[in-house]
Amino acid sequence: MLYQTVTAAQTLGIPGDSVSSVEEYASRIQQVCGAFRVHAQAGRADRICGLVESRRLARFEAAVVSLDASRVERDQAMIRRDPGEHLFLLFQHAGSSRIIQRDCQTVLRAGDVYIADSGLPSEFIYEGTQSRQISLHLPRDEAVRRLGSLCTGGMAVDRTDPLVPAMQGIVTRLMLDDAGGAALSEALLNILSAYCHSRATGETDRAAQLHRRATERIATRAGDGGLDLDTLAGDLGVSRRTLQRAFTRQGESVTGALLAARLDLARSRLGGACKSDRGDIAAIAFDCGFNDLSHFYRAFRMRFGMSPGQARH
Repeated sequence: MLYQTVTAAQTLGIPGDSVSSVEEYASRIQQVCGAFRVHAQAGRADRICGLVESRRLARFEAAVVSLDASRVERDQAMIRRDPGEHLFLLFQHAGSSRIIQRDCQTVLRAGDVYIADSGLPSEFIYEGTQSRQISLHLPRDEAVRRLGSLCTGGMAVDRTDPLVPAMQGIVTRLMLDDAGGAALSEALLNILSAYCHSRATGETDRAAQLHRRATERIATRAGDGGLDLDTLAGDLGVSRRTLQRAFTRQGESVTGALLAARLDLARSRLGGACKSDRGDIAAIAFDCGFNDLSHFYRAFRMRFGMSPGQARH
C-alpha cells in the first residue's frame, strides 16, 4: 500500500531528501502550504534534512512534505496574515508525528490519516525524527459543505475504519497516474463524506447519552457547592471539552444546567409544605450549592420572576 517502504516512495516518484537552511525550508513551506514557523532540532545548526514538493493530483493541490525538524507551528498571527482557505487531508507516509489543534494531541504513524484545519493554530511535533506526509489541500467551503462541520478543528481518521484503505488507494492511484483523475477525486470526497457523516451520527448518539448521564448526576448532586464543570467531567470520565460539546449539541451549557438545577432545588425547599422545612433563606441557598447570596437572589428572580422571600408564601 501507500505507506509501507522506501521502495513505495520511489515508485510514487517522491525524490530523496536534501539538506537546506531553516530559512530556505520555511520559505518553501510557505510557498506550498502557507505560513508556518520551522524549528530545527537541537545540534543541527539550523539545518533541515527534508523535502517540500508541490504536486497537482487531479483537482487537488497537494504537497509531499518530509523533514527532521523539532517542530513546525502556525499561530494566530500567521493565520491573520495568511488566512486558511483549505483543510489539509494528511496521509502519514513514513515516520511519525504529533499534531496539536484545539488543545487535542494526535499521534500519527505510517498509514494514519488526519484532517488539519489551516484556519486554526496548529503545532506539528517531530522531535528530530524523519517524517514524511502527503497532503491534499481541500477547499474549505466545499469540504465543510460536503463533509459537515465535524471535519473542522482538526480530526483524526480512525485507521481501523474499512474506508481508510479506499482513501489510501485513491491517493496512490492519483500519484501514479492522472488518468481518471476527475472520477477519482469525486470518489475520494464521497468516501470522506460517508466517513464524516457516519462518525457525526455516532458522536451525536454518544453526546446524547453523555448529556443524559451528566443531567442525572447534576440532579443528584445539585446541592454540592464543589460540583463544577471540571468535577463533573472527572466524575463521568471525559474531558471538559467533550462534556461542553455534549451540552452544546442540546443548546445548553454545563454551568447553565448546574445553575438551573440548584435554583429548582432551592425553590422546592423554600416552598416546602411545613414552615419548619423552609428554614433561613441564606442557609437554604448555601445547602443548594450557592456560595454568593447576592448571586442567588439575582439568579432566582431572573428564573422565577419573584424573590426567594416571595417563594416562601
